[in-house]
Amino acid sequence: MKQILLFFVFSFSILNSQTLKKVKIEDAETGKAIPNVRIILADQIFYSNDDGSISLPKDAKQFEVSFTGYETLKTSKFQSSIKLKPLYNDIDEVKIVSVDIKKIFTDVSKNYTNRYYDKPAIFDVTYSQKRFENNKMKLLVVADGKFWTRDGQYNAKEAFNGKHKNFVQLQIDTLRYLKLENNDFNIKVKPQKVSHQPVGSMFFDYELFYMMRRSKNKNAVTSGKLLYENEFEQEISYKIKMTDNITYTGTFRYNKADKVITLFEMNFKQSNASLEVFKDEDGFEYQRQSPDGTYIFEFYKSGEKYVPSKISIRYEGIKYAMGDKVFEYRNARDIIFKSFKPTEERGVQNPVDINGYFWKNMKISDDKGLVNLSEEELNFINDKADEN
Repeated sequence: MKQILLFFVFSFSILNSQTLKKVKIEDAETGKAIPNVRIILADQIFYSNDDGSISLPKDAKQFEVSFTGYETLKTSKFQSSIKLKPLYNDIDEVKIVSVDIKKIFTDVSKNYTNRYYDKPAIFDVTYSQKRFENNKMKLLVVADGKFWTRDGQYNAKEAFNGKHKNFVQLQIDTLRYLKLENNDFNIKVKPQKVSHQPVGSMFFDYELFYMMRRSKNKNAVTSGKLLYENEFEQEISYKIKMTDNITYTGTFRYNKADKVITLFEMNFKQSNASLEVFKDEDGFEYQRQSPDGTYIFEFYKSGEKYVPSKISIRYEGIKYAMGDKVFEYRNARDIIFKSFKPTEERGVQNPVDINGYFWKNMKISDDKGLVNLSEEELNFINDKADEN
């Protein structure tokens, strides 16, 4: 489940006047770098990049460092290398203790507004998006801005009627990085029917609702296994096998006292299904393979309720075929919620199309802020050979 984020983030109000120092996050047993590690410092959220690196203020104190499958570390001492201890070495070796995931999903879903923040809120965010064609990066976007929600929840009726701005808005303040290369395989795909998924996938209550329904499907085979437990929380793996050859697996962390899921990973697999045949706008037939994917939602407690720190979406194994040409794609989108505050505002000042290519008419800033690109991303940005 070592998912990748392409950036780390900081609050300018805290860090502008401070000296930064790079920190490496590593597995205490293997020494391998760990990407996507969260550090909470004074209610500010930080994440390590693809290479397991992160820059922190040198005089930073009272860190909380966490990552799925590892012990949460709380320390007040600055270290150039932070080593996390694995909770277990191999999931297959964990003693089997069954968990009723249906009960947990149902309880959290029904009590969502009591446990997660449900009032208007605005977050400073870093937004990133990547696209690959046949394992070659074709798109990299990194931007800083603001994310507003009316109540932290998805509204199906408003979204379906094209009114999702009533409950969620994104503002881009600074476009840090942008590079876009044309795909080698271009198909004039017909416009798709309205779907809940693009906006819905930004809200945990949306995914949780559907996980609850899937787990209760009379034809589904559902299992849950306790991987780790301490005084405060449990780490649980789950599997939901559907009859249509779609399988959902993942891991989540459950706070026993607050009865809240604080980290949720959902992997779905559907690439074993047959390719579907479509026609493009010119009437030419092509085939499409549905993707596999991963959704990750992560939360932390602010006051009495929980607020998001990350939304991560991955799709891979998307295949298009026309004649003897086959192209495979994978995409990634991440939103890191760097800071949180309640608001009385009814949105942001300059909202962009949250599902569109908002960067098309934006100027790339010379100020790169404190974005820490991975080696792969730097190579893509600096490679001039195929740049348009």
